[in-house]
Amino acid sequence: MTFIESVRLFHVIAGFTGLAVFWIPVFTRKGGINHVRFGKMFKWCAYVVLALAAVSVGYHLIDYWWQGLRPWSEPNAFGFLIFLGYLALVTFISVHHAIGVLVTKKNPDSLRTPLRVALAYLSMLATVIVVAFALLFNPDSKIILLALSPLGILGGIGTLRYLNGKRISRHAWLYEHLGGMLGAGIAFHTAFAVFGFNQMFDFSLPGNLRILPWILPAAIGIPAISLWTRSYKKKFGDTGATA
Repeated sequence: MTFIESVRLFHVIAGFTGLAVFWIPVFTRKGGINHVRFGKMFKWCAYVVLALAAVSVGYHLIDYWWQGLRPWSEPNAFGFLIFLGYLALVTFISVHHAIGVLVTKKNPDSLRTPLRVALAYLSMLATVIVVAFALLFNPDSKIILLALSPLGILGGIGTLRYLNGKRISRHAWLYEHLGGMLGAGIAFHTAFAVFGFNQMFDFSLPGNLRILPWILPAAIGIPAISLWTRSYKKKFGDTGATA
């Protein structure tokens, strides 16, 4: 087994494990034993998946460049790698922030560090790069890149708002934690819908419908995060809070 095949294998194992345990903390009592236990398991699965994704993207980028391939000559190949790298980056930043707000919920101002501020700006910079690539080189994945590009901008702005102390509610840490972890869940389900489902069942949608697996998890998950956060705000009487 080659190095990159080993990376792919462990990536798949960690991905399926994370996908399986994701729903347990979602539906168990918040703060309970199962919520904490399986939430930590999902966190480490996410870190492993994202680290291996970064290794794989970097490996293939170097390999393409070594072969003499360039973004302007092979926009589809590079577009695919840029999408995967972008998704891995913004998901890591989302999970990192979601865990951070939980750990520092009693002292949220301690969360503001140069590293976390830099990651928030990096999330937004990554969006600019993705959009620029899509518009300049017009890959087949252009619609997908543009459709999911707001994730980095919105995530970065939200993180900076929290780090800068714009937390109207004392439950702001909870809303940030929910949004970050559920956002990571969207990324996991996107990867499964695009890659795992096709590999397991040898099935793909025809024509323009092929775009659905790429955007459907986000199209469902982002409104779900908003509704869930709103329900918690209503529960805690934070209906006027924007944090």
